[in-house]
Amino acid sequence: MTAPGELSAVNAPVRFDGIRAVVFDFDGVVVDSVDVKTEAFVALYAPYGEKVMDAVRAYHLAHGGMPRADKLRHWQRTLVDGPDDAATITGLGARFGAMVKEKVIAAPQIAGAEAALAALSARLPLHVASATPEVELHEIVAARGLTGYFRSVHGIPTTKVDALRMRLAEGLAPDEVLMIGDATADHAAAAAVGTRFLGVVAAGPGPFPAGTPRVADLTDLPAIVSQSAA
Repeated sequence: MTAPGELSAVNAPVRFDGIRAVVFDFDGVVVDSVDVKTEAFVALYAPYGEKVMDAVRAYHLAHGGMPRADKLRHWQRTLVDGPDDAATITGLGARFGAMVKEKVIAAPQIAGAEAALAALSARLPLHVASATPEVELHEIVAARGLTGYFRSVHGIPTTKVDALRMRLAEGLAPDEVLMIGDATADHAAAAAVGTRFLGVVAAGPGPFPAGTPRVADLTDLPAIVSQSAA
């Protein structure tokens, strides 16, 4: 197992040169809040029994980074044969948001996160691209005192692909943008736009293709991200 703060031996040395902007996912990358959201989704479907709860947990963990509305719609259609109209999904999403918001605000940060944000924001523009609804995300980022580190904070309805494309519209080349994420959706967004990618995986290979650069946490991030070309 990789010790906290160490680069994965499989991919070491990890280094990104020539980076001019960094885009972070939020849950599981800046804040250790993945379990909070997992258990909230499970609790939301507790009235349907253990089998449904187990399926909800498994699907959520296998589809990190997917917008909550898409997950809820999937479960309504495939697990409980329930309504999946816009009003129902909005209502379920609001209940879920109320369950997790304060817990995400109170969740511990990923090791090294705030120090990395402070160091990197002094020399690079930093951004957030998350599947959390944008209004809620702004409130969480502000409540955690992190707003000043980021040039922009994007949540649903802005997709991660769109957030990355905004960086290119600012005049950056794809290889000058680094996406940092913990889920397949993060990796897929970077691949779709052609930006570089770093996975955050506490232990093991994580959900990414073999050879994907990854770190256990953000402790070493300032040292491995450089604006200078190699």
